[in-house]
Amino acid sequence: MRTLITGVALASAAALAVAAPAQAAPKDPLAAVKKQLVAGKGVSFTDTTTLVRESTGPEPFMKRTGRIMFGKGKIAAADLAATYQVKEGESVFKNDRTIIVGKTAYVSGGIYRENLPKGKTWRKSDHTGSSSWFSQPINPVEPATLKKLLAKAERTSNGYQGTITFDQLKKVSPWFRMSVPLYMEPKTEVDWRLTVSRSGVPQRLVSSYDAEGLIGWQGVTVKNDTTYRGWGAKVTIKAPTAGKVAPKSKD
Repeated sequence: MRTLITGVALASAAALAVAAPAQAAPKDPLAAVKKQLVAGKGVSFTDTTTLVRESTGPEPFMKRTGRIMFGKGKIAAADLAATYQVKEGESVFKNDRTIIVGKTAYVSGGIYRENLPKGKTWRKSDHTGSSSWFSQPINPVEPATLKKLLAKAERTSNGYQGTITFDQLKKVSPWFRMSVPLYMEPKTEVDWRLTVSRSGVPQRLVSSYDAEGLIGWQGVTVKNDTTYRGWGAKVTIKAPTAGKVAPKSKD
C-alpha cells in the first residue's frame, strides 16, 4: 500500500511539472511602443497628482486627462485638461487646458485667460499649461525616454522600476522640456515604477520626487499615478481655430 501511495504521489508531481507552463519571456516594452506609433492612432491617459507633506500626510492635488496622437514613429499631438482638487477661489492654481501640435503649445483657461485679448480664448506658447509642472514628468510613450528608463531598470513581477533624474529627462524627453519650464535642480531624482501589459505596452506609471527640486517646497513629495488605455485607437487632434489664438506672450 505504501508503495502504491508513493507511486501515485510521484506520478502526480511529474504530471504537475509537465503541466506547469514555462515562464514566458517578458515582452520588450520599447518594441511594443514603437509598434504602436502609427500616424492617426493614439492612446489616452489619466494623471492623478498627490502631495505628501511630512506634517500632514497625503492630500489630493490635481487630476489630468489627456489624449496623445501619434505620427510615424513619434508623438504628433496631445490634448491635456487639468482639474485641481482644491477650490479655484482658494488657490492660485487654476484649471487649464493645453493642445500640443508638433513643437507648438496652445494654452487656455487657468492663469492664461486673465490677459487674453478680446475674442481670444487660446494663447500660443513654447510650454504646456502650468498644471504640467505638477503632472507626470515621465512620458513612456516617447521611445527615447522609455529606452533611457529601461537601460538601468530592475524587473518586477509585472514591469520595471528605477530612478531617473530631471537632468536625464531633460536631455532625452521633448515632453519633459515642454512640460517643466520651471525645472530647477538637475540632480532631483524621480523614483518610478512601470506596469506593462502582456503585449508590453505601458498600463500604469507611478512616480515620486522631492518637490524642493522643482518648486522649492520643503517637506513635500510629489506623487504621480498615470494609467494608459485605448492603445491603437483612432485619435484626431488639431490646433485651435486661428482666430481664437493670441500670439505668444512677450514676457
